[in-house]
Amino acid sequence: MFFDAIISAGAILSGFCGTFLSFRIQREANYYRQPALDFKTRKARDVYIGLTHFTSAFLLLILATIFSTFFGFLIPLLALAGSAWASAQTELVVGGLVAALILLLAYFLDELVHYRIINIGLLNDAREWRSEWAIVLIAGISVAISFAVVYKVL
Repeated sequence: MFFDAIISAGAILSGFCGTFLSFRIQREANYYRQPALDFKTRKARDVYIGLTHFTSAFLLLILATIFSTFFGFLIPLLALAGSAWASAQTELVVGGLVAALILLLAYFLDELVHYRIINIGLLNDAREWRSEWAIVLIAGISVAISFAVVYKVL
């Protein structure tokens, strides 16, 4: 029962990481070279751009993908297939999947800092929120209420 649930969570997390990894690889490939039209010959050719770089966020995403695939999919799959070693690794699987989630959250935070979405000037941006403050406040209150209700029910 444990590995049935974990393999679903691991597959979702692995798929999520894989989607973002595909996007990042495509973006870096576009910074490496791009197709362009040669107006003289009327044919397309590749133009070398050479602006690819391996960012810290890219590393975090690769690690999150590896962790989620290994701990959230491969080991549970082996356990479901009857592997005695894999069946005994429940703590390892949970720890690895939590680590994958932390790496993925760190990837998002790294990107927000890299693109200066989260920066020192964030407070200035927040001062410009007008009616949006009501949305943020309602969302915060809703989260608090839902946590309280779920905690009391469970």
